[in-house]
Amino acid sequence: MKRKESDDGLPLVGNDRFEGLCADLASKIASIVQFEYIIREVADGNYGVKGPDGTWNGMIGELMKEPV
Repeated sequence: MKRKESDDGLPLVGNDRFEGLCADLASKIASIVQFEYIIREVADGNYGVKGPDGTWNGMIGELMKEPV
């Protein structure tokens, strides 16, 4: 879930813009395993829809892509 602003009314930046189970889990895993990460919205704004050719768009598509 995306937060709009902080408790003091200031705009949030970076990973602080997000709250909820996934954000909490990513933070906890990162602190244990010692890595940095950035949560961001997918470019096309979709969760993921499977196309006729079998590929996915959105969040699912980005997760399935091989790293560059």
